[in-house]
Amino acid sequence: MWTTMGVVLVTIGLTFVGLFVLLKFGIRWYFSRMLKHVQALGSAQQGVVARITMKLEKLQFSDPQVRKVMQEFKALGYASAGRYTVDEMPGVKIWAGTHPQNGSLALVLELADRYFSADVVRFYENGAALGAGTNPVFHAEHYPSHVQYRQFPRDTAMQDLVQWLDARPLQSAVIAATPKNLRQLNARMYAEMMDYQLSQPLPSLEAWKRMALQDAAALGSALPTLTEPQWQAAYDAQRESQQTATEEALQDHVLRSGQVSAAQWQAMSHELVYVHALLGSEEVAERALRRSALTTDAAQVEALLRQNLAHAELFEAIQRLLPEDERFVYLISINAPLDTRVYRPQAL
Repeated sequence: MWTTMGVVLVTIGLTFVGLFVLLKFGIRWYFSRMLKHVQALGSAQQGVVARITMKLEKLQFSDPQVRKVMQEFKALGYASAGRYTVDEMPGVKIWAGTHPQNGSLALVLELADRYFSADVVRFYENGAALGAGTNPVFHAEHYPSHVQYRQFPRDTAMQDLVQWLDARPLQSAVIAATPKNLRQLNARMYAEMMDYQLSQPLPSLEAWKRMALQDAAALGSALPTLTEPQWQAAYDAQRESQQTATEEALQDHVLRSGQVSAAQWQAMSHELVYVHALLGSEEVAERALRRSALTTDAAQVEALLRQNLAHAELFEAIQRLLPEDERFVYLISINAPLDTRVYRPQAL
């Protein structure tokens, strides 16, 4: 998985599109806002978006090209299926069109007054998706294997996108996009692709900067000039926000797992601790001590950190140092967005 965009849309080294017009903002949405605030020595106001909620609205688009593209889609047989905002991403406006014959979905996205792109998407019953569009920032390696996307130049006619999609052989039965199910399809695919993205480690600072500059060039925009300390602050803020988004995604999977009752969730959801491979050892220790006055520089904790234990071993070894009312105990394991052990307070 970012402004009411006063700065260029750039990304970390995790660029991808997921619902081809939305997911490219899921992480970039935060990053571009954050750059603006870092330049002002402020703090980011918007975090990485782990899940989306589309809302049907009566709205107008700012860019006259959006209306032109909408008309192109209508001429190709797409019926208007509404205009939408995204609760978690202020400034995003979407037009959706559905095709009654081939079941595909057309999406046109406008981000504030800065940018628009268009995509056509086909959903399959086996969970796969195939799309084509004018997203200028595309890295195939950032897509999960069940999602394929063909990038076209930004000035491509919508007819070319539709013809390309129509010519592709069917992978399985098609789920026809309709005004009733398009929000569910979009939200599901966004969640799946954001899970994939959040399961990847953050690249190094230098790789992250290179990707940001490359993507700014692809968008034809100039990147704000940042000092090295500002780049580092942006990188650190990005990592923190991605960790928060990862926890939000993990919470979603715990809730949907069926292994925790509604009453249990209500009682302990805000106190659950998640331990996974993308954390550093000291971060695991900090989570293990969340209910304790001890800190990671306590002699007993430092001794455990020096042993290079596996994350779960480290977490549970620290629990044995604590009184019972400060301990966490194992609850469940989940495997999305990444393999994670979930712990709850021993004393609720």
